[in-house]
Amino acid sequence: MNKENISAVIFDLDGTLYDNKRLPIRLVLADIPNMFVLATERKARKALMGIDFGDASGTYDALFAKMAELKKGLTIEKARRWYQDRYMPAQVALLAMYYTPRPCVDELLSALKDAGIKTLLYTDYGHAKEKLEALNIDPAMFDVIASAPKMGGLKPCKESITRLLEQNGLTPDTCLMVGDRDDTDGAAAQSVGMRFYNVKKEGWDGLLTSFIN
Repeated sequence: MNKENISAVIFDLDGTLYDNKRLPIRLVLADIPNMFVLATERKARKALMGIDFGDASGTYDALFAKMAELKKGLTIEKARRWYQDRYMPAQVALLAMYYTPRPCVDELLSALKDAGIKTLLYTDYGHAKEKLEALNIDPAMFDVIASAPKMGGLKPCKESITRLLEQNGLTPDTCLMVGDRDDTDGAAAQSVGMRFYNVKKEGWDGLLTSFIN
């Protein structure tokens, strides 16, 4: 990979900057009374992948409406309260308790800064700053912290990643997406003609070597 052709690197968070193994089961155990609500959120999220809702309000309204549609007795407002008051805070708490960044994350982010390459975080969930802090990753290492919902649609929504690029004066041909899933991160990158690096398949060492040599 030629770093001379890259002006920005866009990172996924969960599963990319840290190994999120066992996180789903830990989320269930952290909120057993709502375990079926958690399962419903996963189904709703999958159903809405790639659809453009325009902005954060549209994305989350659609998510909670889909959850209420999928689970009898769950209202939109109950889904919203559970997500905001229990689910997302539980993710942050579990990261602080059990997870650490991949060993080369700090070194890579520093190398990118030194090379004058812009760094962006682009996640499918909110609370990104809080999650970084829980992992002991300095949020200041990123020039931009954004979420796909805020941009208008869950990955691999083409419109949401296009907005991310346009708002930051970036073009796909000079950006690199770094993630752990072909169906979300990779497909989002492909939708706009951006290069993609899958850390689970290709490993962090090759990525690090590309930017420190």
